Amino acid sequence: MCIGRIIILVILIGQTLTIGGQQNVRRDILLLDQICQYKNKIDTSMARSTQTYAYRKFGLNVIRRNITLFPIPTMYRVAHSKNRRYIEESYELFSHKSTYDFDAKRIAHLSTIPQHKQTMTRLDKFLTPKFYEETIFGPNVLSPFCKVNRVFYRYHFKYLYNNKVDITFWPKVKNTQLVYGNAIVDASTGRIISGEIRGEFDMIKFALTFTMGDSGIYSLFPTRCTLNSMFEFLGNIIQASNIAACGLPKVKIDSLATNPQEQLIAAVRCDSLTADERQLYTDYYYDNQTDSTTATPKKRGWAKRFFWDILGDNLLNKITSNYGTTNQGYLRINPLFNPLYMGYSGHKGYYYKFDIRTTYTFSNNSYLYTRFKAGYSFKQRHLYYTIPFEYHFDRRHNGYIELRFSNGNWIRNGLLKDELLSQLPDTANYNDERLSYFRDLNLSLLGSYDLNPHITLQAGIVAHRRTAVEQGVYRQAGLRTSYYSVAPKAEVIWRPMGRRSPAINAAYERSIRGLANADIAYERWEFDLQHIIALNRLRYLSLRAGGGFYTLRDGSKYFLDYTNFRDNNIPDGWNDEWTGEFSLLGNQWYNMSRYYVRSNITYETPLLALSRLPWIGHFIEKERIYSNILVVTHLHPYIEVGYGLTTRWLSAGLFVANRNGHYDGIGVKVGLELFRQW
Repeated sequence: MCIGRIIILVILIGQTLTIGGQQNVRRDILLLDQICQYKNKIDTSMARSTQTYAYRKFGLNVIRRNITLFPIPTMYRVAHSKNRRYIEESYELFSHKSTYDFDAKRIAHLSTIPQHKQTMTRLDKFLTPKFYEETIFGPNVLSPFCKVNRVFYRYHFKYLYNNKVDITFWPKVKNTQLVYGNAIVDASTGRIISGEIRGEFDMIKFALTFTMGDSGIYSLFPTRCTLNSMFEFLGNIIQASNIAACGLPKVKIDSLATNPQEQLIAAVRCDSLTADERQLYTDYYYDNQTDSTTATPKKRGWAKRFFWDILGDNLLNKITSNYGTTNQGYLRINPLFNPLYMGYSGHKGYYYKFDIRTTYTFSNNSYLYTRFKAGYSFKQRHLYYTIPFEYHFDRRHNGYIELRFSNGNWIRNGLLKDELLSQLPDTANYNDERLSYFRDLNLSLLGSYDLNPHITLQAGIVAHRRTAVEQGVYRQAGLRTSYYSVAPKAEVIWRPMGRRSPAINAAYERSIRGLANADIAYERWEFDLQHIIALNRLRYLSLRAGGGFYTLRDGSKYFLDYTNFRDNNIPDGWNDEWTGEFSLLGNQWYNMSRYYVRSNITYETPLLALSRLPWIGHFIEKERIYSNILVVTHLHPYIEVGYGLTTRWLSAGLFVANRNGHYDGIGVKVGLELFRQW
């Protein structure tokens, strides 16, 4: 009897605990839902007209450095300076375009970094976190307070007094896109009050302590952030500390002040400088003053100024500058000599890329855009480049005129090679592998205009000059070395659901013999569809499908050259360089068929397979699965499947090909990712 009572009592207690546990779990889930929905309760309609002032203090401590610090973006000045500690302060105006999109204008600035250059600008994103969005720092690091991301995190709730809750969170798997930390939350509204997050991204270990605003749109942003970070690379160890205070009032001082910049910073400084920080300023301004009565200025020879300040800075650092009387021009030059921008593929060998672009604004509705994008293939010993000049005359309808000059891709012509071989003497010396290749120099003039968000019309003219790679051999056989074509072109782009929907385009091109001395006639049709679908949790599905065919060819002189199906040496427009391309397909197949049908699908996610492993998964930022199918003459079909991953150091891809139902090879592609986002 006694035993029966005990059993009944245990059952009752268990049921009570189960019900209580279920109620606690339910309460926790409801609170997380409330946090995720907090942004929707805030009126953000006035964000576009919002302006706020902010103060930032940046401290840098170079613990260890070596020669590999020089090519790292923004670190050149620190790498060759004799000092190891630096301080920088600024007072800035933030003008919001939307809730999380804003421009920053510097009002006052003090710095001990040589020539007042900025360094470790990558940390700026860490000072404007977006906890209520899917990603915290720009397009990176998944927020634990976004509903779709909760599958990656675990949570512990500690209920405090005054209706506050301390939520501790940590990732289920160690990955660079996930963070650890805790947050104090108002349980009645779901507003995040304060907290701390820790993690590691892009070779930066960081700990961010923050306090959010009290109400309205300001509650979506931190009013104060303290960021401590550590950067380590090949023996270099750099410590950095940032303090940022937002929502400050506008401060004015006497314009006749002796040092208005210094007085303005002193007026908005949130915390007093430490003795060490004051000493940094004292030492810097003492070393750089020109008053001979107090100190003898250090003279620097012309060679040191040229090689260190001019040549070294411009070769190893990204250069950005405004020009014009009202800064209406903008120039950006990626590092001209930087081994971190190299890559490798079995087909092209090692290659190196660089990029220069400039924009000049005439009015709110018109501007001029120019870009020089190039790459050098060491295996082909060939420089590829493209130079577009775009005059945009109607921003609303994306109306522009483009003049594009490029040297294109090497293109094959097997018929001309056969004709050449029939004319060559048996004793002739030649490189058989290069005989069928021609260099392609092309010029195009194109006009484009959006009739509405759904339809774009384009029309223009395209000219090609194709010159034999082995010109001497063609001359020896008495054959021409160059061929010309000039073709009017028309294209229609249709977006069924507006600008963010799939883009379907149909293009027609017709070269006319005799037009501007053209000696080739052809007629070509192409159709193409491209779309990137942003799913959630940094997942993307990239789609491409299309086809093309020739309805007119001109004897043995014509070149089968498609616009949307070519061996692209300077890819652009996708999330990575290998999406929408055939990685193992030999370049001769692009110019052998009167028709083609292709499809390319890439699935990208930060957490797929290897990213879930205990050690390696911590460093993987993205994983991708590739599927590519092609049908041309003699390939029915050609299939490529591949797996790729991106880490802080490099991107790597493994591809396997199948040709007409039979194994056709395996290949690896590698591209360096170091500091690509810096």
